[in-house]
Amino acid sequence: MIKKALNIILIIAFSLNSGIIFAGEPLSLNLLIDEARLKNPDILAAKKRWEASLARVPQAKSLENPSIGFTFEKIRRGTLKLDRTMAEDRMLSVQQMLPWFGKLPLKGKIALVESQMAASEYKAEELAVINELKASYYDLFIHHKKVELEQESLIFLETIAKIAESKYIVGEASQGELFKINAEIAGLVNEIKNHEAEKRAHETHLNTLLNKSPEFSLGHPALLEDSVSFNKDINTLYRLTLENQPELLVFSYAIEKNKYAKDLAKKSFFPDLMAGIVQRGITSGTIGPWDLMLAFSVPLWFWTKQRYEVKEAIANLEEAKASYEAMKNKALFETKDLYTKIEIAQNKIKLYKYTQIPLLESSIQSSLAGYKSGKAEIMMLLDSERMLLETKMQYYQALVDYYMNLADLERAVGIELSEVKK
Repeated sequence: MIKKALNIILIIAFSLNSGIIFAGEPLSLNLLIDEARLKNPDILAAKKRWEASLARVPQAKSLENPSIGFTFEKIRRGTLKLDRTMAEDRMLSVQQMLPWFGKLPLKGKIALVESQMAASEYKAEELAVINELKASYYDLFIHHKKVELEQESLIFLETIAKIAESKYIVGEASQGELFKINAEIAGLVNEIKNHEAEKRAHETHLNTLLNKSPEFSLGHPALLEDSVSFNKDINTLYRLTLENQPELLVFSYAIEKNKYAKDLAKKSFFPDLMAGIVQRGITSGTIGPWDLMLAFSVPLWFWTKQRYEVKEAIANLEEAKASYEAMKNKALFETKDLYTKIEIAQNKIKLYKYTQIPLLESSIQSSLAGYKSGKAEIMMLLDSERMLLETKMQYYQALVDYYMNLADLERAVGIELSEVKK
């Protein structure tokens, strides 16, 4: 009768140990990402830098402010009696600097490319913050899972401890068995406390990324386990990387900017024009004679100024091209590396889920039967339970690695891969 009751208790405990239940509403990662886009200070700062760069484009294409002046000539020595001057000696002048043809459009193109660079930097900052948010979310998930699995294992071990105590009373178990099971329970309780503390740390990190109070209460994270099926073609990922990665786009825009800067430097050999009109007799009541002034800037020191300005522009252009190639090679390698890591994580998930976990669950059933019949020691049961717990944790770690590598790949590519067809 006692053995029958023990069998029922063990079956219930084992059933609890194999089930996974989350309480409360899950914490939506997509909602967190949307919130980060709206509230994260780093993203907002990058957005404002981009908006500021857009405002510089019309400024760059505009002429310099004209100069308006009043001139009173032939003022008598030792006086400030301006009304004593002759009418034709009172003049209103307007002057305007006119750059050589094509200079202003080139300056506007340079400013426009700089705004495109700022837009790419804004996108890069957004991707970096979202990537950091996903990493913290996945870390929070794994610690939630560890606590959950350890709590389930604790229930199982406490049930075994009660059974061992019952067997000890009737002389079927030794005191050493009780010590081993209680030591296992104590170690597990300590692990639960540690993972609870780590959970709170990751919650704080998420809150800071969302610009919330550090102690704001969050729900529990959740990951889909049945949607682990990454099947994107590597050549497609290479193409997407070249087209969309913000850091790489910044380097490509730098090439374009330096091309315009080179053309602008060549135009420095040509003179700018200063035009001015002077109207005399401004206080006489009638329109008096007027003067026209035209002056040119002369690039007289071209052998030490303009010539080296062009050389500098050429060197900057070559540097931008070389930097782009280096960044491209780095980006393509990163894409391939993350692609490989995703494949490895998928293989681990399949191994743990479909092979090792079922085998260990069968091993626990066998150990239970052996312990009940007195043919197996408690250490065999504890080892089987410990191995099952560790394997389940490795399974969820592989699941997190899959999603984290996918998030890193999306950052490397510069686009959400769920939006891309195979």
